[in-house]
Amino acid sequence: MQAPSPPRDRPNVTNVLFMLLLAGLALGTILAFLVFRPSGSGPAFAVTAINANPCPSGEGAPACFQVLVENTGSEAANVRCELIAAEGTTAAFFSGETVYASAASIEPHTSIPLSVKVDVTPPNDTVVSPSVACAQAPA
Repeated sequence: MQAPSPPRDRPNVTNVLFMLLLAGLALGTILAFLVFRPSGSGPAFAVTAINANPCPSGEGAPACFQVLVENTGSEAANVRCELIAAEGTTAAFFSGETVYASAASIEPHTSIPLSVKVDVTPPNDTVVSPSVACAQAPA
């Protein structure tokens, strides 16, 4: 004769329905995120290159640089860039300012060149390229 099998624990119908409800809510949340998420990343600006350039006559700086700023995002926007001079130097855009704000929107995947002049402050005699930080200009 065979021994009786131990009683099996049957899942409670309420627990099963609760688990199905949680799974449905999770799936609904994921689908809502996919449907209502923004289509693009918006504008994003990156400094893609800082290259030494000869200074135009009359600039009076010992060194000049060209900075390329690219809109790496998916929407056009104006850009604002700020120069941070290296220690022992001064830096300015050719306008004489340390901040540049574009007058027009920069399209996605488009680069603009910005020219920078750098001078040394005594007793320093070494020219070092400045840092440039760019972001979307406030509206």
